[in-house]
Amino acid sequence: MERIIGVNPVTEALLNKEKNIEKLELYNGLKGETVQKLKELASKRNIKIFYTNKKIDNSQGVAVYISNFDYYKDFDEAYEELASKDKSVVLILDEIQDPRNFGAIIRSAEVFKVDLILIPERNSVRINETVVKTSTGAIEYVNISKVTNLSDTINKLKKLDYWVYGAAGEASINYNEEDYPNKIVLVLGNEGSGIRKKVREHCDKLIKIPMFGQINSLNVSVASGILLSRIVSELLTTKVESLSLIHISE
Repeated sequence: MERIIGVNPVTEALLNKEKNIEKLELYNGLKGETVQKLKELASKRNIKIFYTNKKIDNSQGVAVYISNFDYYKDFDEAYEELASKDKSVVLILDEIQDPRNFGAIIRSAEVFKVDLILIPERNSVRINETVVKTSTGAIEYVNISKVTNLSDTINKLKKLDYWVYGAAGEASINYNEEDYPNKIVLVLGNEGSGIRKKVREHCDKLIKIPMFGQINSLNVSVASGILLSRIVSELLTTKVESLSLIHISE
């Protein structure tokens, strides 16, 4: 059984009817409209509500328990969907290790309407409770696929006319001065070592975010938000027009 904690992740889980939720657990003493909304969502789905005197760390006093749920989408199925798109952004995470970074990247990917996130089968963080919590519910709306070989996968995406950009501090191209094509793959590397050499060689261009302070690097999740914002604002105008306001929260 899998546990999801936090108000936003639990709310989105309750809204996702594909999830077989065993129970909603609430910390005794919780009150307010948010708690009432959770109770109503659970009631509509005939989900049992339990109360506890023990508060799970970082849970905001809210948790749901669900039968094992596969968050990953089959790549072949995702590939067929990508083939039909005229404008598209795919995000590749090359051996990201920190679950909080992964969750935050998923959150940015949902906000900026990324069509697919790809991660390697090995040496990459898996979707876990921390990832789900950090994504604040965004994981319910983002397609994520695991692949055995990123280089081969990049080659397949190029056959669909995707242009591949790798984010690298030593790159010569300013991300904000690039004219992006209609279909883009953005590759982000490991928190410490960046994009692996073989994956880097399959990128068409390397781009960088100029930095002007004493610290010469950005957290990978922060970098993803900056780069995706620029790419989407230029390319996917039909998507951006539907987002009259981007809400910024903790």
